[in-house]
Amino acid sequence: MRMTRIFRLVVGFLALWLTVAVPPVAGLAIPDPAEIEVTGLVSLGEEGAAWLRWGGREFLVSPGYLIGKDLRVVAVRHDSVVLYRPARKEYHALSPKTFDLAGKDRTHVIWCAPMPLWKAIRMIALAYRKEYICQSETRAEVSPRRHVPGQGEMLEVAVRPHHRAHGRDGIIYVSPVHVDGTGWNWFNEQVRRFNSRNLVKWFPALADKGTVISDGRDLGSNLEFIAWKVKVPIRWDHPLKMPLYCSFKDRPWHEIIENIVLFNGLGLQPGPEGLVVVKGSR
Repeated sequence: MRMTRIFRLVVGFLALWLTVAVPPVAGLAIPDPAEIEVTGLVSLGEEGAAWLRWGGREFLVSPGYLIGKDLRVVAVRHDSVVLYRPARKEYHALSPKTFDLAGKDRTHVIWCAPMPLWKAIRMIALAYRKEYICQSETRAEVSPRRHVPGQGEMLEVAVRPHHRAHGRDGIIYVSPVHVDGTGWNWFNEQVRRFNSRNLVKWFPALADKGTVISDGRDLGSNLEFIAWKVKVPIRWDHPLKMPLYCSFKDRPWHEIIENIVLFNGLGLQPGPEGLVVVKGSR
């Protein structure tokens, strides 16, 4: 029984690791790029990011991203995503199937089909080379379609009127204006005041860097994955089912843990037997 349980845990962690670390379209062959649908884009000129859909799969791309074996993203423009197939020396410009695309302009552009807010924020974050985290109660659907001067204005267009966005240390934080009677600033303050470097004194492995990308997977499952990676026990005293929306790439584990725990209204305490996730101080 014990071996069976261990086997299941290993399989579960492997599946989660593959979801985090392996590009979802690696190895695919797409004969006709015109079949790829653009469901959202953020353009900074030639740079940016876009959500694409093909064959029931969705993937977030930016210039340099390889789709399958032979399609490379070379530009994200105000009205299209440009792909290049070297073997045939072919360019393909993919445009959203819509009549309300923004015209060419010197400013930045966001265009989205209706999508969850966390998904739009992940696209914006990638375009501006930032990380992001959305508070677990972030469940709005948005479809911003605007010219904007820059990142701050784009975030404001995306999150208003019921959410707020704040940037710090290369991370975009998004939360509803109120969560269970608590203002959005409270969550930012929990992260700002907590010095996660102190965790490294207890567990040196937390200074190593790692990656967690979660599109709504359960927070508890992500904590189990991190505990397995860093070989540090993480216990959650009063576990709750809550989705985790974030992208942290090549960041110290102590920063990742700090953000995903505290920004979701929970507390964190180190001890001789590991880390303990506790109820927040609200």
